[in-house]
Amino acid sequence: SMIVKVTLNPGHKMNYHSHEKRDEIWTIIAGSGKTIVDGMEQLVKVGDVVSMAAGCKHTVIAGDQGLQLIEIQMGREISVTDKKKYEMPV
Repeated sequence: SMIVKVTLNPGHKMNYHSHEKRDEIWTIIAGSGKTIVDGMEQLVKVGDVVSMAAGCKHTVIAGDQGLQLIEIQMGREISVTDKKKYEMPV
């Protein structure tokens, strides 16, 4: 496993992506925004927790105040090469 603190400036986002070999859990620790998990949008704020299983497409978009989250990566292999990018859903 690996733990990462992610900071997104207002309006910024991660790529819409998936991982083949790891699950992720995001805990929002500052700000607010929106997640998209397998095409489903959800507003998130401090204290919210979002779980993504391996193979699940996901992204997070920071709101007007920016957003910080703690990302826990768990799986048989944690690697920066385990990332497949997709077009954002409409």
